[in-house]
Amino acid sequence: MPEDSDTSETESASTEPRASKTSGWFVTAFGLATIIGMLAMPVLAGAPAKDSVSQWVVYLGRFHFVILHLPIGMLLLVILMEFGKLFRRDKGSSTLIPIFFTAASAVVAVIVGFLLYQSGNDNSELIQDHMWWGIGFASATIAAFMVKNWVDFAGGRGNFLYFLILLGCAGVMGVASHDGGESVHGKGYLRKEEPADVRELINQIPGVEQLPIEGKEEKDEDEEPAEEPVKAEVESVSSEEQVVFADIVQPILDQKCVSCHGEDKQKGKYRMDSYKALLAGGKEGEGFEPGNAEDSNMIFRIHLPEDDDEHMPPEDKEQIEEHELAILEWWIDSGASPDAKVSEVEMPDEIKAAISNIVPAEAVKAKEEAKEEAKVEEADKAEEVRKELSGKVEELQGEFPSALSFESKTSSGLVFTAVSMRDKFSDAELAKLEPVMYGLVSLDLSASKVSDKGVGSIVAAKNLKMLRLSETEISDASMETIAGLVNLESLNLYGTGVTTSGVSKLAGLPKLKKLYLWQTQVDEKGADELRKKMPDCEIVMGL
Repeated sequence: MPEDSDTSETESASTEPRASKTSGWFVTAFGLATIIGMLAMPVLAGAPAKDSVSQWVVYLGRFHFVILHLPIGMLLLVILMEFGKLFRRDKGSSTLIPIFFTAASAVVAVIVGFLLYQSGNDNSELIQDHMWWGIGFASATIAAFMVKNWVDFAGGRGNFLYFLILLGCAGVMGVASHDGGESVHGKGYLRKEEPADVRELINQIPGVEQLPIEGKEEKDEDEEPAEEPVKAEVESVSSEEQVVFADIVQPILDQKCVSCHGEDKQKGKYRMDSYKALLAGGKEGEGFEPGNAEDSNMIFRIHLPEDDDEHMPPEDKEQIEEHELAILEWWIDSGASPDAKVSEVEMPDEIKAAISNIVPAEAVKAKEEAKEEAKVEEADKAEEVRKELSGKVEELQGEFPSALSFESKTSSGLVFTAVSMRDKFSDAELAKLEPVMYGLVSLDLSASKVSDKGVGSIVAAKNLKMLRLSETEISDASMETIAGLVNLESLNLYGTGVTTSGVSKLAGLPKLKKLYLWQTQVDEKGADELRKKMPDCEIVMGL
């Protein structure tokens, strides 16, 4: 019997490593397949096409900003755990599980990040660099997991290689994070507020952009002064003495192009804030060909349909107007001189007329300043309204815990939801919100006992943007009240008794963009009638 027991233990011991080795090969194969899949994603999917992606792609892509912090924190934890083992005799527990979750969360961050990339219009080199470095980071963490799996199988041999790979992961993560930060906040964001001593030290690193140090005016005698970007402000000179490029062409580019092709951001590695940069071109070659506007890339892109991914400026930016385009084409066809004056060039009457339509730079600047002043005034007004509402909100929060709050720390807009109360929330409870009704921007009364009579109290909610009345007892009688909510953008009437005739009263709402009508008295024929009356509003008839 003892011999049989020993034999059994020996057989068990001999088969256990085989099982672990099989598991190791499976992990390796699966990891390599995941890496290949991530590398193939951008190649197979191609450039982003915002208008052709589904709403789910747009929605899920936004989670990139939430998930991306998980692998960063977990990798730092794994490195600290491994570093701590250098000073421990017992070496502590394995980091196999933590590095697995690091790799898994990195892969998820890459996937949702790729969805975010596909749902946007930004295909700049910076965004592409961030994407590829992100894929590189996820791949490196998978490699670290695979190596750690084999290290543990080998009884700890090779752990130094694993530690080196972890440090490599941290380096790749740093580059990916830097590119991601600059894509959101603009080029040079991290260095804009450097103390002078730190900047001087960093400027000494080979290959790093040399940024100016405040208080230091020393210049290399042989160094040519950098060409200053031409600003849109036009000097007070007569129209005949104006320089065509500096005083007419560049202001157009400053207003419509430089936000994406300037000092802080250069889509396609192309700057348009000076003549020298404009002529040099970018990643796709020359921006324009003097004497040939028709074959110039910048003109070609302006002429593309506005919904085309290659159209410039992007559809969400202020567009080049016809008279501005005419000036740009005329200037290029005339030779694109950097210093010719108006008095020195032959200018057709239609170009003179086009120039007369240009809004002077001073007026543009004044308009921008007025916008900024309006923002400040709006912020001040919001603060006053918030103070006015705070006391009332505090009282109501005692009666409706967790149901009423400000939409943000600085906003004066209020958000209310009756979802947790459902059938316990009726017209009487809704009436209690009247003191703060004018501050509501979002009101969710889904599945409550609110009726047409109660909806009448919402008439004071003139700032309301989102209203949910799904599965309530309302009917067409409430539509007249809702028709007075001029700022309403989204309305959910799912499961109510409204009809096509009643909903038609909402056709005058200028900002209504989404209307949910499934499981109501409105059928598909009625929905088509409503779409004709409300062409700018999406009528949703199902999930």
